[in-house]
Amino acid sequence: MATEIITTEEIPSPASVIFSNGYLDEIVENICSRTITWSSHVGADGLTDEQATTIAYIDKQSKRSKLEALSKDPSLYANIFGTIFTRITRADVLQSALALAADLIPADKTFTAALNSLPQICEPLGKLLDSEDEAIRLLAAKVVILLVIATDKPPVSIVQKMLDCSCQLSTCDDYKLKDLAAQSYGAILSVKCTRALFWAKITTYGPPLLEILRSGKGGLQLQYYTVLVFWLLSFELEPAEELNKRCDIIPIVLDIMKIAIKEKIIRVSVSLFYNLVTIAPEENIPALLVVSGLPVIKSMAQRKWTDAELESDLVTLSTTLQEAHDSMSTFDEYVSELTSGRLRWSPVHKSIDFWKRNVEQFKEDNWKLLKELAKVISTSSDNTVLAVASNDIGQVITELPEGLKVLQQMGTKTKIMEMMGHPDPDVKYQALKATQVFVARAFA
Repeated sequence: MATEIITTEEIPSPASVIFSNGYLDEIVENICSRTITWSSHVGADGLTDEQATTIAYIDKQSKRSKLEALSKDPSLYANIFGTIFTRITRADVLQSALALAADLIPADKTFTAALNSLPQICEPLGKLLDSEDEAIRLLAAKVVILLVIATDKPPVSIVQKMLDCSCQLSTCDDYKLKDLAAQSYGAILSVKCTRALFWAKITTYGPPLLEILRSGKGGLQLQYYTVLVFWLLSFELEPAEELNKRCDIIPIVLDIMKIAIKEKIIRVSVSLFYNLVTIAPEENIPALLVVSGLPVIKSMAQRKWTDAELESDLVTLSTTLQEAHDSMSTFDEYVSELTSGRLRWSPVHKSIDFWKRNVEQFKEDNWKLLKELAKVISTSSDNTVLAVASNDIGQVITELPEGLKVLQQMGTKTKIMEMMGHPDPDVKYQALKATQVFVARAFA
């Protein structure tokens, strides 16, 4: 592959995730059962006589004989495939060539390098990713990914194209295609330099994957490969810092861990948490504690596992979370809960003593924490969160009536008053109580 290069470096033990998919295997089997008359595609806009004879010969051979022939002149075969992908338009011919290339690329590094060195290989493969023929699209995707992961300098254009194609697959109703999408992402992201491209479009690529995890549909393999995508992202600093904030990934994966029956799903989930806690502890340790991750991790750390690394990571996570929990004050716990946006009716919310002792801290940094509560009111659709946030705002204004100005400026006072008509009775009740505080303290 040529031009527009991303710099890359080695990553820790990337997993191999290359299209272990029955649907694609079935497509390939049907294609391989057909015979292509390669000589029919000789001409100015097709193959040369020599190319047609060479590809026809290798097409009929056993896998072993194919590889023997390939090893003698990998550049010759790379050029033949390049010509087919560029010049041939017949669907059956393209299908056969793509299936053959996808079979040969993993088996011969020299042939793969020769394909990658073709100056224009990206352009025709990119066009094939847009083909109206599903078999061509999926097989072209497999070929592209095999080429991407075989080089430490994949071109930005083809990586971006492949990520976009994977996103399209992830939004399909067919779970076989969602499975291919997750595996495609996982394979691409095993190359470190591609993760920045994925992260730049996390608001596009992320939601379909998160929906797969939330729904629990599609089978264990799909669940595993989808968590794997986020694990690979978590090796990078910015995603490690922002993943939970932007995707709410910690509670989603924690719920998966609680009911997982396959050790490999628990393994990749723990590895994700290990990275998050190790690379970005300030952002992720409180987030794990807020969703009661400590008892889950401690319980799993006490079990026997076949994977020694899993056991080690669980012990490390358990110790780290326990130490963090032991050092946190009640107010620290409250701030973690607020920052996570997952407010729940823990005892502090109704503790008069808690509010009297800590309310002054809501004024600090230009009312930072009060503004955080106001943000929760304006952005959350969770009824419990809205009820608890309304309660907390009422508690703050009871002690600090001057905070009303902040709420008025942010539109939060009006929003809470509107929530007195909310269909949920608890939200309605807490909004009414907060509004009564607003009225009483406005004249204090």
